[in-house]
Amino acid sequence: MDIDDFNFKFRKGSRAVFTGGYAVVGDIHLGFEEDLNSNGYNIWEKTDEITDRITALGSKKLILLGDIRKEYTEIRPKEGGALIKFFSRLSNSFDEIILTKGNHDGGIEKITSRFGNIAVKSEFVHEKIGFMHGHALPSIEMSREAEMLCMSHLHPSVTFRDSNGIAYKQDCFFMLKIDLPKKKYAGSGLKKGIILPKFNPYIGSSADISRRGIMRYAKIEARMTLDLAVF
Repeated sequence: MDIDDFNFKFRKGSRAVFTGGYAVVGDIHLGFEEDLNSNGYNIWEKTDEITDRITALGSKKLILLGDIRKEYTEIRPKEGGALIKFFSRLSNSFDEIILTKGNHDGGIEKITSRFGNIAVKSEFVHEKIGFMHGHALPSIEMSREAEMLCMSHLHPSVTFRDSNGIAYKQDCFFMLKIDLPKKKYAGSGLKKGIILPKFNPYIGSSADISRRGIMRYAKIEARMTLDLAVF
């Protein structure tokens, strides 16, 4: 399994993928700076920078794979203001925006409902690709309609170690072979999937992926770093 097995276009150094006229990005986690700063760090606010990176993707349609928010709690005024600014800029830059809701995105419809070109869904299928955040299993309906999954949630990375024993971590894409249980997912056409790296480069990532959720039924077939080196 390699890059040619997926109906996506990749750009060297980019955390996004492109398909069917959509740019697709995962985990944003707006507001992460406040949590770090409360623990003694001094991180400049990054929302504008991250928004600039999204609007610069050059597509007119956008899929956000969820976890726009960092917090799990109710949206408070300061966070709400940042979210309004974020979605306002995206709404002005893209004709259509699909947000597949993540486990951090409670109450986000209160913000997105202000914008007529933003739709919030649990999952979305386009050209036989099923898009979802990844914290839950796909629906039976989507498994029958889609042949490939595109998700985020896991913040995948790989670790390299040089001859001096020094480790380097790089965010990456995971290519998956998927074999859903046939009894529950009778008629499923899902055979493969891709996990996107986090779009926000400043938050944590993991090279150790637990066998929970969709990963109970998936095998990592390939890893691809942001410079498109496949190994």
